[in-house]
Amino acid sequence: MTQMDNIQITEKPDWVTWDEIHEVLWKAHKENREKGMNMAFPAMPGSKIRENLEKNRGKMFVAINDKNQVVGTAAIKVKKAYLWCGRGDYAYLCFASILSEYRGEGIYKRLCACREEVIRTMGLHALMFDTHESNRRVIEVNTKNGFRPVDISVWSDHYNVVMVKWLNGCPYSEWYCKLQFHVHKWYKKLRFKPGRVKRFGI
Repeated sequence: MTQMDNIQITEKPDWVTWDEIHEVLWKAHKENREKGMNMAFPAMPGSKIRENLEKNRGKMFVAINDKNQVVGTAAIKVKKAYLWCGRGDYAYLCFASILSEYRGEGIYKRLCACREEVIRTMGLHALMFDTHESNRRVIEVNTKNGFRPVDISVWSDHYNVVMVKWLNGCPYSEWYCKLQFHVHKWYKKLRFKPGRVKRFGI
């Protein structure tokens, strides 16, 4: 029996506190901080996470072990896109984490499947997220899960890769997506430099 056999994937139950969600996010992103990838959302207190999701028709999903401890998280918010690859409402993926001792067990994949099932019931057909461009592991895992890089967003001290997945299949050819991504990446990096803007893009 693997650890995954004892893991329950569900929308956050009331007895799981938002502070517990924060603690899991903070612990799970320790390695990123050590590599210099300081992302804002793991540092958010539980009350801010709840507020952030409630303002955007958000939902939080959790992976719970047989001791009723949260070992992974994944959330969605409903946002509007204004990109070459689509406009209108889409599901923005956020607050994703898996504690280090539970990685490699397929738990994140199950969280994604649960999240995508709910997204379909909400009538949304596109999923989007952005992550630090140095976060190669996350980019590679999500590429295998059907996501494509489509743009670059500029933060105060780094660039993020913007990735999209269409639940009914990508409406563009692979070469066209690659071309658009590299064109937008070149433009953003040429015109907007980290440290000179607070934030640009999504």
